[in-house]
Amino acid sequence: MLKRIVFWLLIGTVVAQAQLPMPILHRKTRYGFKVDREPPVTYQLFVYRTQNWKPVLLIAVNIQNDKLQFEKKDSGYESRFRVTLAIRHRKKLVTQNTWDERAYIENFKETNSKTDYQYRMYRLPVFNRDWDGPHSGTFQFFLEIRDLVSGQVTRFKKKFSIDKEADPAFTEIAFLRDTCSGDTIRFGGSGEILKFSKPSWAFLRAKNTKARKLNFNVRIYLNDTEVGEKLIYQQFMEIGGTNGIFSLCFPMPYDSLDEGKYLLRITNGKWKKEKKFSVVWFAKPTYLYRYDLAIRPMQYLLDKKTYKRVKHLSYDQLRKWFKTYWKKRDPTPGTVYNELMAEFFRRVAEANRRFSTRHREGWETDQGRIYILYGKPTKIDDHRYATDTRPYQVWVYGDSLRFLFVDKNGNGEFSLVTVKK
Repeated sequence: MLKRIVFWLLIGTVVAQAQLPMPILHRKTRYGFKVDREPPVTYQLFVYRTQNWKPVLLIAVNIQNDKLQFEKKDSGYESRFRVTLAIRHRKKLVTQNTWDERAYIENFKETNSKTDYQYRMYRLPVFNRDWDGPHSGTFQFFLEIRDLVSGQVTRFKKKFSIDKEADPAFTEIAFLRDTCSGDTIRFGGSGEILKFSKPSWAFLRAKNTKARKLNFNVRIYLNDTEVGEKLIYQQFMEIGGTNGIFSLCFPMPYDSLDEGKYLLRITNGKWKKEKKFSVVWFAKPTYLYRYDLAIRPMQYLLDKKTYKRVKHLSYDQLRKWFKTYWKKRDPTPGTVYNELMAEFFRRVAEANRRFSTRHREGWETDQGRIYILYGKPTKIDDHRYATDTRPYQVWVYGDSLRFLFVDKNGNGEFSLVTVKK
């Protein structure tokens, strides 16, 4: 009881600080524009219905490894964090749960990863002795994630509703990270954001005690600001039920969903459920945000005449030319993800990260150019700290291709001297 009182008092002091989840971070670049990055902590709250149609709260939490503080252990690295969930109805605390979690990682590099997350999912039955309050109505949800090593705290709050047991014919729509397996479901950590070119599933549960099968019409609309809603996908599905309960687990057509804003609409007879969502390419290379930037390293792919022509196009003309150029070279033309284009600009980004100097970006250097065209070397014979000769490196590709780079001016910038095939 004391813990419940203390947490309730804590909630009273942090309500002004608590914020709704921010699904996308916008990071400013050195070029003056912003890029989309995945936030360090996300969650998804869903009012699930069991086979007897009792409401259950499912909460999925994603915590970025880099957000957590890891401690060195004999077998690797360990983080400790506490997840606290509290639900209140009006001014009364309905339930509060706390879980102390541990995460183990063997590789130190992964402890600083911004792409690897610690995933946890929690289940809170509404009809049990710990739920001290009404079972339907509007509630307020509080989530606190506390790093027990660093003491850093992240908090969220959100309002949600639970309908009366006899009223709803269906749940809301949620997005899953895995396909359904029996009565086991695993929700994603961010309810309205789908990652570009990554599998996901849409889920809802319906109730109809008079039917053995239900027919669903699943439609996806592109929410274009200029032309409005545009139907881009439709599928009819017939689902069998158990004791009048029907679970729809629909694989999203992720190969066909480009970046943008969408609406998912699922109908059955007279009722319909809708969910707005966005598709975001969080790992999108920075140069792909601007075509006038993207064209610059492409001079390594184009002849001089073509490059000179396209770099003087208007921005709209350049955009059309750029899309046509890469579409013709897409190894998987039936999907929205162009592996060849993504790999080229991934190498550009890596070259900028590794080889940039005070006066030139990494892709403009000799090492950057070779890295972009040939990729990561099979082997590097590194003599950057040689004292009896000028610093040099030999990049080896396969059995015979070698590039010799020499730091001629002693400023850390290596120039290509010879190529041996």
